[in-house]
Amino acid sequence: MIMKRLDRLNTQLLKEYSEGIFFINCEGDIMFSNEAAFKLTGNEHKEKSQQLTALIHTSKQQQAQDFFQRALQGEKVQFSTTINHNTKKELHLYITLIPIIVSEQVAGVYAVCRDDSKEQERSNHISQLETHLKMEQKLANVGSWYYDVRENKSYWSPQLYNIYGLNPNQHFTPSLKNVLQFIKECDQKRLEEAVTEALSTGESYKIEYALMRPNGEERTVFEQADALVDEQGNIVQLIGVVHDITESKVITNELKQKEQQFQTIYNNLDAGIWSVDVQSNEMIVCSSGVSNIYGEDAAKFLGNRDLWESCIHPEDKPAVAKGQHQLQKGKMIRQQYRIYTKTGEMKWVKDRCIPTLDENGKLMRIDGIVEDITAEKKYMDHVEYLATHDHVEYLATHDHVTNLPNRRKFERELKNFIRQMKKERDLLAVFYLGLNRFKHINDTLGHDVGDRLLQRIANRLKKCVTPDVMLARAGEDELAICFLSLAHINECQKLAAALLQEIEKEITIDDFSLYVTASIGISIYPHDGEDAKMLLTNANLAMRRAKEVGRSDWQLYSPLMDSETYKSYHLEKGLRNALLQDEFFIEYQPKVHTNSREIDSIEALIRWNHPEWGRVSPEDFIPLAEETHLIIELGDWVIQHVCKQLQQWKNQGLQIVPVSINVSSKHLLKRGFVEHFQQTLAHYNIDPSFIEFEVTESSIIQYEEHVKKVMDELKKIGVTFALDDFGTGFSSLSHLKDFEFNTLKIDKTFIQHVTDKGKQQAITKSILYLAHALNMKVIAEGVETKEQLAFLQKHECTFIQGYIVSQPAAPQKIAEYLKRRFL
Repeated sequence: MIMKRLDRLNTQLLKEYSEGIFFINCEGDIMFSNEAAFKLTGNEHKEKSQQLTALIHTSKQQQAQDFFQRALQGEKVQFSTTINHNTKKELHLYITLIPIIVSEQVAGVYAVCRDDSKEQERSNHISQLETHLKMEQKLANVGSWYYDVRENKSYWSPQLYNIYGLNPNQHFTPSLKNVLQFIKECDQKRLEEAVTEALSTGESYKIEYALMRPNGEERTVFEQADALVDEQGNIVQLIGVVHDITESKVITNELKQKEQQFQTIYNNLDAGIWSVDVQSNEMIVCSSGVSNIYGEDAAKFLGNRDLWESCIHPEDKPAVAKGQHQLQKGKMIRQQYRIYTKTGEMKWVKDRCIPTLDENGKLMRIDGIVEDITAEKKYMDHVEYLATHDHVEYLATHDHVTNLPNRRKFERELKNFIRQMKKERDLLAVFYLGLNRFKHINDTLGHDVGDRLLQRIANRLKKCVTPDVMLARAGEDELAICFLSLAHINECQKLAAALLQEIEKEITIDDFSLYVTASIGISIYPHDGEDAKMLLTNANLAMRRAKEVGRSDWQLYSPLMDSETYKSYHLEKGLRNALLQDEFFIEYQPKVHTNSREIDSIEALIRWNHPEWGRVSPEDFIPLAEETHLIIELGDWVIQHVCKQLQQWKNQGLQIVPVSINVSSKHLLKRGFVEHFQQTLAHYNIDPSFIEFEVTESSIIQYEEHVKKVMDELKKIGVTFALDDFGTGFSSLSHLKDFEFNTLKIDKTFIQHVTDKGKQQAITKSILYLAHALNMKVIAEGVETKEQLAFLQKHECTFIQGYIVSQPAAPQKIAEYLKRRFL
């Protein structure tokens, strides 16, 4: 009956149809298939009992059966599947099941089949390309986008969402307006103008800008875009890529800094550094030090190596030539010889030459360092002269740099002067003079500059005092002066003022303009001592007091100074028993978010309640502890008590916050420090992330490598580090770079003056900007006034600590704070 109806539906048309067609009865048997179906499946329908599902791959048969049942319910169904083929392993088909309705009943199903293999391959290929593109963008940290001008819609790649710190699945319309909210304010206008220009002119653009992710992290990106136009020249699309260059930017900046540091060092060395290409006989490198020594422009040496040879003293040329012959064999040589500068001045130089040979042993390049040793030669000649003329006594009693009497000579002569004053019943004054920042000049500009500075100061003072006044070098940066037959003690003030005025005048050495100040201590015979040793000791003590009171000042010795020494002695003695006598305790000062006032962390501050003097300032006993190495025992005590306190707060059900502990570099260098610290944490069940160690620049400057090693070990277990009193040391920037501190604490001395619109305010702004650029947590210490707080809020200082929030408080008070969370 059904076949007759098929005839009426033009069976011949179905047979010639280009797509494969099966007629399937309600039992699933194939009743008819056309030629195209045979070619697709490779199975000729011969038996009426054969079913279409039998041709389908085993794993897909159940799925096909389910679709067939849906077609029998009168639903048109489409699906992709895989069939077993006679000549091929498998074939992808796209099948449409169309129910045949007769008298409102499903009488059978047409199965229209199309070869889907190429489409499947194309789809898989596109999918693979998309996957590869996503991976490549992720690995290169490059995101792509396009903007359809006609539809006013934008598309972002998944990696571009990642660069902006967004979830690709979250609802976000990447319009220019929405994008600009992530761009730093200083870059928004530039980007907007670049996009607008591209849309109006069709010009491509390249731009670098900074964006802020929703979590507050700053990233630096490079974006470039091109416009696409239609046949009429209308702009239809903008296509662009965004490259996250944050890490490479940091590396580039570090390389620039290192290069600048190298160039600074390279061009400020007294020695000259040079390098010559032997094949071309031309200079490759020639530092400014070479020019300073030879008195010729470095550029001339770069273009003419023969010029160097012409400067050599004729008598020394054979020896130099002999050394050059050794270089040909690949041997490093050290030579001393004389040269004549452009002005005709003769100098002695020390030249070290290092050869570089090729694989065949042929000399290719010579690198060298040349130093001016004229002064050394003169000194050695002077020493030989003195020794020859029986002046060994002079060498033993005089300083070879300044030619002033040394301390031994000064003490010997002072004894004679005291005997003289005793007879004449006159006064005698000992001035002990300490130069400020002399060590810093030595360390930064070199000992040669330091020596010449001392010579200039010595010569000035010689002219300033009368011939009967004795002037001596008593130490590295200390001078001693003895004034005889004073009419009155008041004369000391006039003499001290004259000396300070003379010392503080500008001194020019090479290209450096140097300014030095001094602190002077004065002791009077017989009031302050009747022998040389006592007078020198008391003058030295007065000088140190002058340094404390204020540099570029002078102080007369007073017995009160001894009382400070007495107190210092007894504090040191008491310090040894304080731990045993339980005289120490800890107060805690919270650090809070600047705007919300939520407690972020707490600083532990050790306090000493002395039985005789009451509360002793940490400024008095911490330096004593450092000197006597008791700082290690104090540090262990603080760590143990902080961990114990954290455990108590936890047991009270309080939500604890990290506690910062001030730690000395000597403590960090203690053998087994890390292991002992971990044992303490384990004993009180405290996670390492709840401990932050605060170190000062001055404490790490002498032990940088060792301290960094210990810090790295502690960071691995979760401990964080803060750089305390930032800006008060000598090497702040290098410490930030090398030690990778988590937190930066701005010293209270800067905060006290932030509202003055002077240098302190400028420095504070710079520190805040630097901390933001390095993604560091920054805390301002010693915040006391609303004006200071307003300044810090304006300049986005995230955290504050100081009396405006809370004074250091007892643990019970801190427990109340932790319950409140906000102050």
